[in-house]
Parts: sequence; C-alpha cells; structure tokens
Amino acid sequence: MALLRTKKSRWIAGALAVIAVSVGTLFGLPTGGQKQQLPINLPSMPSAPYFSPVAPDGVVPANVLGALLIPQNSKRTAWHNYDQGNGQFDREITISVRDGFSSTKSFFNSSLRDAAWKILSSQASGMGYQILALHAGSDGHFWEIGVTISRRPKISGASSQNRATSSQTSVALRLLQYESA
Repeated sequence: MALLRTKKSRWIAGALAVIAVSVGTLFGLPTGGQKQQLPINLPSMPSAPYFSPVAPDGVVPANVLGALLIPQNSKRTAWHNYDQGNGQFDREITISVRDGFSSTKSFFNSSLRDAAWKILSSQASGMGYQILALHAGSDGHFWEIGVTISRRPKISGASSQNRATSSQTSVALRLLQYESA
C-alpha cells in the first residue's frame, strides 16, 4: 500500500486505529450512569425482596438490585441457584405477572433502559421474548440480567363449559455476575 510506506504514515495509521478502537470500546461499555426517565407503563416495585431466597444481603450490590424493577403485584413462583456457591453469582427467580404479554414486555424494555441498564439484545424467541442487559455494579463487577418473558394462559371460572381465559405472563429473571469493571 503506497500510503503506508513511510515510518511516519504507518505511525499515524496505527495511532488512528488505536483511537478508533478506544472510542468504540468506550461507547460500548455500560456506565451505570444517567437514568433516561422513560415512561413505564405499569406500576413497579423493587425486585430485591423477590431475590432474597437466592441473594442474601450484600451479595448483589444495592445499586444493581435497586435498578431492577418488577411489575407491582407480581408473585414469585420459583427460584434457582445455578452457581451453588461455586464461582461467580448466577441465580434466577421466576415471577408471575397479572398483566398481558405485551404490557410486560414493554415494562421490562422501558424499566431497564430507565434504570441505566445497557440493553445488549432483545428478541422474540419461541413463545416469548428475551432481553439481555448489563449494569455496572458498585462492587467493581458488571452484572448481567437475562429476562425471559413467556405467555401462559390462565383459566378461571368454576364451570368447565364456560371458562374465561385471560392472559398471565411468566417472567424468568436470571442475574449473573459478569466480569470486573
């Protein structure tokens, strides 16, 4: 290449490449910074009490759990400790949300962005929707949340002939300690 024949031109090209990579990396890192004040379509509440069976006080930084909201009147239906105390934190809770699939999906998309989570991906999957987001913890680690929203029919009514079906949504929230910040 004619432009890179001299030592000075190679040095300039190298410096520009380093600057481009550095700037790209800085824009890609989650900051745990400013909230966006997006409208959240459902009343919310903190998730910390729902994580209490799998996340004792102090294990997950308060700024991470404080930035993770769930729809009000959700009911915890299950929890799982994937790491079993070995290695990095990897735990999940499942909640049942009375609101429909679309409302729940909109809630998590808005509330995560509003609380300064960096959305890494969001996509339809099977009979549901998945969101993967990252947040900088005050402990020096990044924390990742995987939100899997699934449709689940809820059947109500006493008569098997005239059962009214309404929507109910199941949400799995898998929280992982990602890496050092």
